[in-house]
Amino acid sequence: MFGWRKRNDGFEWRDYVRTTILVRRRKRRDRVGEARKAAVENLKAAGLRGAEVGAEGAKAMGRGAIHAGQQGAMLGAAGAKRMGLGAVHYGRRGAVLGVAGAKVAGSRLRAGIPVAWWYLQRFGAAVMAAVSYAWAVVRTLGGIGADYLGPLLAPVGRLLRQPSVRMPLLVAGGVALLGGIIRAFANGFERDTWIALLVGAAILGALLLAHLVEGTPTWLYSAAASARGRLRGRFAGLTDKPLVQGVFAFVVLGIFAAGAVTAWRSSSGGSITTASVSRHERREAAREEARVAAASGDIEGRGTAVSGDTLRVDGTTVRLTGIEAPEPDQTCTDADGHEWSCGRAARQALSGLLRTGRVVCDASGSAEGHSTGYCKVGDLDVAAELVRGGHVFATSGLFASYGGIENEARGNKAGIWAGQATRPSDYRAQKWEEAKREAPDGCPIKGSVRGSRRFYIVPWARGYERVKVSPSRGERWFCSESEAQEAGFKPSEQS
Repeated sequence: MFGWRKRNDGFEWRDYVRTTILVRRRKRRDRVGEARKAAVENLKAAGLRGAEVGAEGAKAMGRGAIHAGQQGAMLGAAGAKRMGLGAVHYGRRGAVLGVAGAKVAGSRLRAGIPVAWWYLQRFGAAVMAAVSYAWAVVRTLGGIGADYLGPLLAPVGRLLRQPSVRMPLLVAGGVALLGGIIRAFANGFERDTWIALLVGAAILGALLLAHLVEGTPTWLYSAAASARGRLRGRFAGLTDKPLVQGVFAFVVLGIFAAGAVTAWRSSSGGSITTASVSRHERREAAREEARVAAASGDIEGRGTAVSGDTLRVDGTTVRLTGIEAPEPDQTCTDADGHEWSCGRAARQALSGLLRTGRVVCDASGSAEGHSTGYCKVGDLDVAAELVRGGHVFATSGLFASYGGIENEARGNKAGIWAGQATRPSDYRAQKWEEAKREAPDGCPIKGSVRGSRRFYIVPWARGYERVKVSPSRGERWFCSESEAQEAGFKPSEQS
């Protein structure tokens, strides 16, 4: 029987016999399915309701924003209107007050112009009277002086009128005066410029006075007297006219005002602190124009210092014009009496300037096998900066370029001016005399031979004492550099 129950024989009794367990299971599954469907339906309904609520909220927010914007616009327009009305009101009041003030100022100005013009006329008349009186006094004193000094200066006048004396003095005075004028345009009115101008004017004035004392030619005297009479007749009573007096006073006051402004600018601080700097800047502007006009002579590139006043730019050696540096081995004395190598310091100063940028040199000439000219690094004149720092000397003479800057450096006790300094020319002369006393036949220049190189070294050059002259190698002594060069020797780098 049990065996029969286990047999199936293809008959599924579960499909035909419904037991209580199976029925319960099916009902349970049906209830779960219905619950799931109900949950889905509820979720759909909740989503739809939420969307409806969100749309209603957005609509409400939009209506609120529109309402707030309208209110804000209305308030802004009202505020703008208030501000506009206030601006118009106060603008009208300001304009009314300004017009009223202008009218008052105009009326007072119209009332004050005649008074000011009257005072200006009186001032002009007083100045003219003072000038006339001063001129009368000068003429009287001049006449008295001529009466007393004429006999005493008569021999001097006769000497100056001699052709053998007159022509040299005329040339010297003309050269001095012309040189002073050229120097004034190039460097400004420095001390040396004033000296040249005064010397030239004094010489030419003495010659002119000597000839005038001898007697004015009749034709010249009559022409001058006739012209003076015509001028007096034409301008007689002109100084008594109020218009002339007022214009003269206005011109005098304008000159005083211009002088006061100039003095104030020169004494006040700023980018230009001294008159020499201003003159230097004008000189640099003129040199810059000259360099532009002669661009073919420009040398540009990185520079290296050879000595305190010589540099090498793009393979070309350039010696700076207008300065002279201490010799490489030259020493100076500071304020405490200690020696220091001012020649080496000058070379280091030049090297420091050249490291700040590219160099542009206006090579305007040549000397001793080197190009000569002015060099700039950016806007700086290299030679001027070396003189201003007290590293080198400015060349002296009538056409010296940096005399004023050297005076400024000397006043500031900068560099070599802090103690005792010897100019390179004096230093070379001293070394020459010292070496000349010990050299054979008084010829101190040493000619040296190194392989195929034949060069000479001068007494003030570096390493002069270490060089030994050996005649067996073809070395010899020379009395001058030209003699050494004629013998085929070239200057050493130290020379």
